[in-house]
Amino acid sequence: MAEAASPFPAPPRYYDSFEPKSNKDFVCPEPPKPLVGPYIMFGTLYDTEIAPQPPMAALASAGIDLPPGQSPVAALRHLNRALPEEYLALIEELAARPIMCTNTAEDSEWESRINARRARLDGVVQAMYQCLARFRPHQARQALITTLRAQVERRRAQAEALRECRKRAKEIVDATAADLRQASAA
Repeated sequence: MAEAASPFPAPPRYYDSFEPKSNKDFVCPEPPKPLVGPYIMFGTLYDTEIAPQPPMAALASAGIDLPPGQSPVAALRHLNRALPEEYLALIEELAARPIMCTNTAEDSEWESRINARRARLDGVVQAMYQCLARFRPHQARQALITTLRAQVERRRAQAEALRECRKRAKEIVDATAADLRQASAA
């Protein structure tokens, strides 16, 4: 019988050692060791051993050369120009031999050429994705800066409003105190 995989991960092993009801003399258990190898989480297989290729290595494996030390923007421009070229080259290969009915040596040669073009196109798309992924930390940092600046401005406005309220309240209290002194003096 096949073993069923749970769509949700099991609780960690150290979960059983934790008892929130007894806080006296509680010592935290050691954290779990990092996972190594393949694992399933939320129904998807992940592997810690497979690391993404850097964009330049993905391009080199696909046969597309970029000058070394190029900025991500220039690399994206280069890839943006290379993508339609690779796509058109693949379409030309497919148009030259639309139906491969026989299994001859010539057909296998065409098939290998088409597969090579498809691999180059896939390499360009993957490299574009990885170049775009390099911008995500910068985008997150800028979003955080914008959010924090908005918070600072909002807090400054609230502090100024509080100062104005305090000033008006002090004026009202002073005026009332002066009225009471005049009333008690009369």
